[in-house]
Amino acid sequence: MNRESKKQQSRDFEFIGLKKHTHAQRMEIINKIIVPILKRKLGKNFIAIAADGSYARNEDSYFSDIELMIFVKDKKNLPRGFGRIVNGILIEGLFVTEDEYYKSTLDVNEEWYISGSDRLMAIIDKAFIKKVQNYKVKNVSSKCFEYAKNMLSEIQESFGKLLTTIKMRNRENLFPVLADVVMQVLKLMAYINKTPYKTLSTFVTQARNFKIKPRGFNEFIDMIVDGNYLNFETLQKRSAKLFTGIEEFFTNKIGNDIYDSDLSTITEKK
Repeated sequence: MNRESKKQQSRDFEFIGLKKHTHAQRMEIINKIIVPILKRKLGKNFIAIAADGSYARNEDSYFSDIELMIFVKDKKNLPRGFGRIVNGILIEGLFVTEDEYYKSTLDVNEEWYISGSDRLMAIIDKAFIKKVQNYKVKNVSSKCFEYAKNMLSEIQESFGKLLTTIKMRNRENLFPVLADVVMQVLKLMAYINKTPYKTLSTFVTQARNFKIKPRGFNEFIDMIVDGNYLNFETLQKRSAKLFTGIEEFFTNKIGNDIYDSDLSTITEKK
C-alpha cells in the first residue's frame, strides 16, 4: 500500500463531527467564540449566560458537549434554542427568561426527573446566576408524588407492551419495548424519591442507591445490567413482580383506587 493510500485509509476512520476536547478548550470556545456572538446578536435583550451539564460540574470528558442557558429579557422573537456542531463539538443553547427557567427547569414538571438537578456555572453576570441558583421550589414532595401518580397510565401501557412481546416470543423487537419500560420506571423512581438524575449516564447507578424502591426493582434492573433479559421466562417473572411492586407502592400510599377509572370526567379540564 502506497503512502497516499495509507493517508486515505487513515482519513476514512476520522470523525468529522465528533472530536476530542478538553475542559480548557471548551472554556476557550465559550469565551472567545460563543459569548461575543450572543452579546452582539442579542444586544439590550441580553441578561446573562451560564453553562450547565457536565461542563458546569467540571465532569466533562473527551466527547462531552457544551450546554448553555442564555437568559434574556424577552424571547418572543427568538427560537427556543439552538444546536450547532462546530469543529467536532456539539454546542447547545436555550434562550430563557428568568421566570421561564424557574417554571420549566427547576419546578417539578414532566422533565424535572432530569432538569431538576440543573446546576449553573456563571459565564456572564455571576450575581444574576447566583440569584437564579438560590431559587427555592415550593411543595416539592406533593408535586413529585402527583407526577408519579400521573405516570401510572404510561407505566401500565409500557408493561402491557412488554408482557405482550414476551408472550409472543418477539425477540427481534424486544429491546426497544424493554428499553421503554426501563426508562419509564427510572423516571418514576426519580419522582417517588424526590431526586432528579444528574445525567443520562448515571440513571441506573443513582436509581440503585435510591432509598425508596418498589418491590422487584433490584432484581429487574440487575437482569437488565447483566444482560440476561433474553431469557423470556425470567423476564416475565421479574417484570410482573416489578409491576405488582409499583402498584403496591401506590396502594400503600393512597389505597386501592390508584387508577383514575371514572369515565364521566374525561371531558373535564384539570
